[in-house]
Amino acid sequence: MSAPWGAAVRCAVAGTACLFMVAGVGAGAARADDNGIAGKSAQAIADAAREAMTGVTSMRMVAKATDGSGTTALDLRFDERGNCVGTVTPPGDSGMADVIKRGDDVWMRLDDELLRAQVPDAAADDAIALINGRYLHGTTDSLLLRDFAEFCDMDFYKEEFSSKPVNEQLEKGARTTVDGRPAITVSSRHDGETDSYQVSTEDEPYLLRVQGTDASGERSEASFSAFDEPVVAKPPAPADSVDLSQLR
Repeated sequence: MSAPWGAAVRCAVAGTACLFMVAGVGAGAARADDNGIAGKSAQAIADAAREAMTGVTSMRMVAKATDGSGTTALDLRFDERGNCVGTVTPPGDSGMADVIKRGDDVWMRLDDELLRAQVPDAAADDAIALINGRYLHGTTDSLLLRDFAEFCDMDFYKEEFSSKPVNEQLEKGARTTVDGRPAITVSSRHDGETDSYQVSTEDEPYLLRVQGTDASGERSEASFSAFDEPVVAKPPAPADSVDLSQLR
């Protein structure tokens, strides 16, 4: 798969789940108190960011995508060991879900508002009473939980980080900050999509934020942080979860 990072974020937020490849731009002077990346060509920035991101063992992603149905949001921490924790908020202001993933096991807790949005009216009260605030438990093979598991997959993002889209038109931008961290901006145009990327200019040259709009006007943005920090995915107690097979 070889797509701009903005497209990967839109896919991930949609529930299915790339580092950009840029053309060279003239280098400027580096500041003595940073990692020197802002003074390099856009090509060098891309290479350094791609290498840094494919090397991370864990991270936090806060993302959202907006289309005709509304805004879908994710706030997830995940690692290369298959651990993932966080929240998913679907469009339409219809509640939210807590997600825990450890290896191939997935737990997902929908609040009452989201359950009512997902279950036909006549059965909503019965579903709420049956689940009673508990997590739904299944595996990554479950049709219901498969998509949720995919956007928690560190390997997916590493593959996207290392991909190399072709025919991009890139422009190196100004310095900025992302959640207080200094960064350098690169803007991209590709197949009707426009994106901007902010790469850290301190410590490792991690990708800190991507923002984009595709040809249909769908907007997306994501920020990345908590690199290489532990992800604690503690399963709920047995009494606090119900196996999906018991609901059939």
